Amino acid sequence: MIQGLLLDPSFFPVTIVFAVLVLFSFWKNLARYVPHLSVVYLSFLLFTATSYRDTPAVPQEEQKNIVDDSMESEAMAQPMAVKDDNVVRSAEENSQASSGLEVKKYVPPQQPQDDKPKAISVQRLVVCENIDLEQRKPVRIRDVFIDTTSRIYCFAGLRNPERSEDIIHVWKFKGEPYAKVHMNVSVSNYFRCWSYITPREDAVGQWSIAVIDDESNVLKEADFTIVPFNEP
Repeated sequence: MIQGLLLDPSFFPVTIVFAVLVLFSFWKNLARYVPHLSVVYLSFLLFTATSYRDTPAVPQEEQKNIVDDSMESEAMAQPMAVKDDNVVRSAEENSQASSGLEVKKYVPPQQPQDDKPKAISVQRLVVCENIDLEQRKPVRIRDVFIDTTSRIYCFAGLRNPERSEDIIHVWKFKGEPYAKVHMNVSVSNYFRCWSYITPREDAVGQWSIAVIDDESNVLKEADFTIVPFNEP
């Protein structure tokens, strides 16, 4: 819980603002307002810390089943300028710069390996506000987000017992393709990967995220909604 609080992107900015307000209060002889500020800050800490409680474990997330590290598959989904599978190339480069991890360039397969049916399947697909990078778990799973959310993640856990497979995260906004993120899934009992979008001002509405294979078969799909932030 504490570790999740420290990983929250809003923790340090809010703490700095709180410290500045406290110092300003003492400087302007307004110390009587410090307890009120402290109550607000402590409420923020409590709410944020409790939001990072571990999500219920699923059998596939047990440590003994985790045989591959999929952190290299994190990529940002950017709006598509054209309907082209190569549109996410720059997104993968941005992911490499931000995470410090090498993201392999996607190379479309030239021909099917064989006619054997695919054994890959999606065991878990959720939409969340963040990813616990140490435990490789989704944080704050939701189906409704406000448009001020800094990032919205798709977390997928896949079972791929036979051979390396290519998949695509397909983000849709109001039923229309918004972005695609290509990934490669190695042989694993539980392979975790994720992508994310950064909502814009005009992002309010119905969204969906689907995981499809390289033959355009939908393996699993999840819906979520972005609503406007209403100031009190």
